[in-house]
Amino acid sequence: MVDALVIAGCLSGEEGDAGVAALVRELTEAIGADVVVRARTGGRPAGRPLSEALGDLRHGGARRVLVATTHVARGRLQREAEAAVRAAAPGFDELRLAPPLLANEADCAVVAAALDEALPARPGCAVALAGHRGPECEAALARLERALLARGRADVLADSPERLPTRLAARPEREVLLAPLLMSLGHHARHDVLDGLARTLSAQTWPHTLAELPAIRALVVAHASSRLLIGDSPQLT
Repeated sequence: MVDALVIAGCLSGEEGDAGVAALVRELTEAIGADVVVRARTGGRPAGRPLSEALGDLRHGGARRVLVATTHVARGRLQREAEAAVRAAAPGFDELRLAPPLLANEADCAVVAAALDEALPARPGCAVALAGHRGPECEAALARLERALLARGRADVLADSPERLPTRLAARPEREVLLAPLLMSLGHHARHDVLDGLARTLSAQTWPHTLAELPAIRALVVAHASSRLLIGDSPQLT
């Protein structure tokens, strides 16, 4: 048990997001925290930053806190969350941070299976999964693409919005189905992917999120729950 659960990620555009609501509910039920708060990491200035949320919990008397992010990979935003948790850790008896969604090869296999089911192959159509830019994120997306290829999905590309147009131009398929590889339909998903990138690619869109897929939510919950089993001293794990 922990005193508080912090669900951290970009909150812009998440109001009414059924996938995020289900993820919050399932995390809350699994962790059993007395207090559940949501905080922002990066993105537009909507909601309290993670550092402020942790400070409020410390002043409110919380001693054991778990932070679970909605980040897909260990890119800039996850590293910023790690820094915020490290800075706040001395004020708690226990402060833990769960890993991002694609933390290892096994995670990639789980996510690949969920996407394979949600986005079945169609003749003459390439599936483009658009995630965040940055070397760490792009490396994680490449691992996911390989996991999809291992399932026989040679039609799927997983990459940043900036890199996808060039890669798709070299493909034989005449149609493109574009999907945001993100946990929520926030500003980036709606405006940069489903609007701007879709126009650039003349693509059909899959206007859904990873958090809408039960297997993805189960993986996030498993990541968060596993952190409770590691030690009792103040640390970042």
